Amino acid sequence: MPRDRKLGACAHGAIGAFYFYADGSRDDPAFGFCDIEVSVQRVAEGKVRLELYCVADGYQTARGVGSTHPLKIAVIAKDTVLTVADWHFPDVICGHADPMNFATDLDIADELSTQIDRIELQAITGESRPCN
Repeated sequence: MPRDRKLGACAHGAIGAFYFYADGSRDDPAFGFCDIEVSVQRVAEGKVRLELYCVADGYQTARGVGSTHPLKIAVIAKDTVLTVADWHFPDVICGHADPMNFATDLDIADELSTQIDRIELQAITGESRPCN
């Protein structure tokens, strides 16, 4: 899943899907993301690259807006959050299923980077706008 495996040690995995729902709704998603793949790779001393690829699901009831409510992606080692990356994703367009990706280099000490054991999407609120 990383762009270049030759850069350093890497771990990767997948998250099936997640969706944003209107307040009070449990069965009518506004928008979401599916087929999510993530990787964490040591690329230099004290640097770890976090990469994410997904499909934005705009076949729901609204358009997703990431400029004001970024996804928060936590890098974790043994129940300790080492850092959180904010992804201000492009708008999720109504009536589209578009590929999206995100990559950022994070400062994580080498002795901690070898202990990373998971990535979590943090609980957040989202913003959606009507499809017009």
